[in-house]
Amino acid sequence: MNLRVAVVGMAHLHLFELVQGLLDAGAETVAHVPDGELLDVYEGWRPDSRPVELAELLADGNLDLIVTAGVPSERAAVALAALESGKHVLSVKPGVTTVDDLKRITHAVEASGRRWTVLFTERFTNRATSEAVRLARSGAIGEVVHVIGAGPHTLNLEGRPDWFFDPSASGGILVDLASHQVDQFLAITGELNATVSHSSIGNVACHEHPAFADVGTIRLAGTTTHGSPVIGDHRVDLLSPAGLGCWGDVRLAIIGTEGTLEARSNIDPAGAPGAEHLILVDRESTRRVDCSGVDVDWAGRLAADLVDGGARLMSQAHVLAVCDLTLTAQARANSWGAAQADARVTNASADIGTVRP
Repeated sequence: MNLRVAVVGMAHLHLFELVQGLLDAGAETVAHVPDGELLDVYEGWRPDSRPVELAELLADGNLDLIVTAGVPSERAAVALAALESGKHVLSVKPGVTTVDDLKRITHAVEASGRRWTVLFTERFTNRATSEAVRLARSGAIGEVVHVIGAGPHTLNLEGRPDWFFDPSASGGILVDLASHQVDQFLAITGELNATVSHSSIGNVACHEHPAFADVGTIRLAGTTTHGSPVIGDHRVDLLSPAGLGCWGDVRLAIIGTEGTLEARSNIDPAGAPGAEHLILVDRESTRRVDCSGVDVDWAGRLAADLVDGGARLMSQAHVLAVCDLTLTAQARANSWGAAQADARVTNASADIGTVRP
């Protein structure tokens, strides 16, 4: 499928990663709404893209896919308008920032028959992480029993826009950053029945913005496709020190009954050079897995899914479940360091009804 793509919303640098992936898969950037802080950069990069008003863009029956990367709290409105006009949507994370947003998106997806995809780049654009997920699902370490995810980032205080520090605009640290870790947990277990058993957020180092959370945790409880219980412990933060040499020492550890997998997405501190490190320990040995041959082919899989409604990239239910869990975790989060009030936390889907099977 030769996708004809338009862009609405230009506030996050992931825009360029998404569009480049689509271009590499043969897509064409046809139009864009000329608005957003990255507009000049985008127009300089894609000079053939035609600037149009949103109403004209939505009325164009020849467009296949809308890419949106605006301020997070504005992405749902763009997605709704696109879905209702008969177009598929690809969003940077987070795709929604409120339960009401997710409810409306869920209904629009069902009514339109179109696909709403949020690309969780920490899995789909990192070879080590995607290979770790594949190996775990294939039984390389037996039955998975525990998943530990860490998504640290540098704060880069001076380089962040004002909306980044406003939870009502960003959705909060768990809705935003932790969407990657929740996505990985669901992909590893192969089931969408996970629940949030505990979450916490806090401001420990960014006192210039007291409403902002720079650290957060989520504990998930789920099962594998064989019904075995799995626990997921996940931490995200904006505390990575400047001396690290990259934007964050992102890690994924998967513990199974017969071995372990550890992915180091960006860096192996004081160890091997480069990025995309994967270490496998099983009954035979401890060894590094060469991930250089793993295809970063998310855009091609997405394009194929849009043609036949498949789930080569991920299912629509998976995307909705990730959003449901992160919204739940954010809404129910304890203050950092506070005692857990209730060991059982229900999910946002209890209020939505149709998000997950």
